[in-house]
Amino acid sequence: MNLQESIKLIDKQEEFNELRELKETFINKWWKTSIGFPVLDKQNTYWYKRIKEKETNKFINEFIKMIKQYPSDAGMRKEWKMNIKEIINDFILKSDLVSLEDKELLLGKGLFQATEKFVNRAKEFDSSLEIQDIGQAMRNVWIMNIIQMLIGKKIELTPSIFGYSMLYPYTDNYLDDEEKSKEEKYTLSERFERKIAGEPIKSTTSYENKIYKLIDEINSEYERDKYPLVYKSLLYIHRAQTKSLKQHKEKSGPYEDDILGISIEKGGASVLADAYLINGNLRWEEAKFFFGYGVLLQICDDLQDAENDSNNNHITIISQLARKWPLDNVTNKLINFTLELLDNVECFNTDDINELKELIKKNCLQLILFSIAQNKKLYTRKYFKEIKRFFPYRVRYMRKLYKKLERKLSKLDESYNGVSTDKIIKEALV
Repeated sequence: MNLQESIKLIDKQEEFNELRELKETFINKWWKTSIGFPVLDKQNTYWYKRIKEKETNKFINEFIKMIKQYPSDAGMRKEWKMNIKEIINDFILKSDLVSLEDKELLLGKGLFQATEKFVNRAKEFDSSLEIQDIGQAMRNVWIMNIIQMLIGKKIELTPSIFGYSMLYPYTDNYLDDEEKSKEEKYTLSERFERKIAGEPIKSTTSYENKIYKLIDEINSEYERDKYPLVYKSLLYIHRAQTKSLKQHKEKSGPYEDDILGISIEKGGASVLADAYLINGNLRWEEAKFFFGYGVLLQICDDLQDAENDSNNNHITIISQLARKWPLDNVTNKLINFTLELLDNVECFNTDDINELKELIKKNCLQLILFSIAQNKKLYTRKYFKEIKRFFPYRVRYMRKLYKKLERKLSKLDESYNGVSTDKIIKEALV
């Protein structure tokens, strides 16, 4: 099958009505969302930010120091844990980034244990995976864990969570590989779609063998006849990812390709598939929220990658604007979209739903604010001056924080007193 035939096949394949309706709903919602400056909760003064930076630096240094001082005497480890817990809780009480309620919500329900199991399984599945690939997959694991919490399920690593999350580094890396032609990518996509659809197709390469095994993980949990929407949602995200190959081109103007439609379809379908893989079936309002949550995360990612995408001719609704127009209005729209989506969701009945909504909202807003700081030159001076009042730290500090933390963690030994550093960090957090 040649490239043009593959494109026609993807464009002509029928989407089931619910997904088509969701896509149209959120395209309309995006256009209707205000570009006015958003109503945000808290402004921070220059000196307040300096204080928070000092507290954050102190916490990072004390945490790293405590990891290095992990006791060799098992009897002293209880006191060590009490001391490091006091350091963590003291920082949380002073920090705007996370609260004690957030910590309890995330770490008190088995999230860390599920993460540890995933990392171990990922290494067993493919020992050649780079740490950044595991990290990419782990991000989707966490999203699926949040979905488990929203729906009221126990946080655990299921075969579907493992299989679907692990597909991300394999498929994304293949699609981003500039040494692979579009014809090769569409051919692989067509074969992979047949595997998702349940055809008895055999792998022809080691790469195909890996991704087919990951689909088999999902097959082991969900029978196709009993859970058709699970596999329809997988087909939908697969088709959306294949369509997104149109974003990998040298030039595209705002009216030449439906970049907004592709982004909304890809982002929404991704988290919708997450949710179906968690619960098997969804009520309409649940499906609507999860699709919208995926749209939100996709555009947040596009904002975070604005400069890189622009430099690499990867076309998104953000990179189309970058370097041609300021990102002021589209960022306002993204923030307002986030607030409206999370403030108006009422379809979940878990006891801690309000805390979960606030946690998701806070994390999304922080991601957006850090992305703005990283892409300062893509905004007007007036807008940046206004939005930075809501930053948790000064701009320079925000731009360097993650790299600083990564650098300090990378200097840790693999183990201390016979215990791996990973296990020590887990013991400190849980």
